[in-house]
Amino acid sequence: MSLTETSILAVAKTQYHYKTKAHAGLFYTLIAVQLLAFLFSLNGAGVTSGGSSQGISYTIKYVTGDMIIIFTLIWAFSIGISMANNGFKTDFTFVSNRLSSHLSSLAFLLTAAVIAGVTATLCGLLLRVVMFLSHGGVDAGPAFWIAPPALLSGIFAATLYAALLSIIGYLIGMLTQLHPAFVVLLPGLFFGTLFMEARSTGQARTLISAIEFFSTEGSHALLALKVVLVSSIVFGCVILFFNRMEVRKWH
Repeated sequence: MSLTETSILAVAKTQYHYKTKAHAGLFYTLIAVQLLAFLFSLNGAGVTSGGSSQGISYTIKYVTGDMIIIFTLIWAFSIGISMANNGFKTDFTFVSNRLSSHLSSLAFLLTAAVIAGVTATLCGLLLRVVMFLSHGGVDAGPAFWIAPPALLSGIFAATLYAALLSIIGYLIGMLTQLHPAFVVLLPGLFFGTLFMEARSTGQARTLISAIEFFSTEGSHALLALKVVLVSSIVFGCVILFFNRMEVRKWH
């Protein structure tokens, strides 16, 4: 490893620690977002059924932590944009270049993704416990309690999704910094495409296909491979197109 590479990694490591402290408030927003999703989820999935048998009435209520995961992924996407918009301001404390800044931002986003994946999954588990206790220890279905392997699997998948969306958000944030017009163009292009597809085919096929490409993958290894490949391409585009930009442009 050359002296230049060592220097870049050393600066990126220092920037990472600094950004972690400077953007610690983002994790408070994560807590707030997950708490809000938790409160919304207390009413269950909105699907209930019931009946009676031999004079005994019963009600079945379906509980899911999907809303907690969704809110967490939205948060991950948002902090990617936030790091692109505000992350460079913390770099003026150091003598650095764009590459070290991108690497430190990537390290921060991956750290945030791990924290988000762990807390979102555990929050879903807490939801089940609260629902169980608040209903006096009612009978729960066989899938109500999560086995440890399934819990770890959920944390792994949630972390991967959070990492992917945060990196995509980082690219979008960089584009909006490149030119203010992208603030309007990117949402317009996204929603315009959805509208045109929904109008012509009855559904947003591109978005559905993109979601199914990841969400329907049954193998954890293949899911990780997909996320790593797509994330590498996205982050590679960031380094390729934005690595030579002047520091003062981002001030």
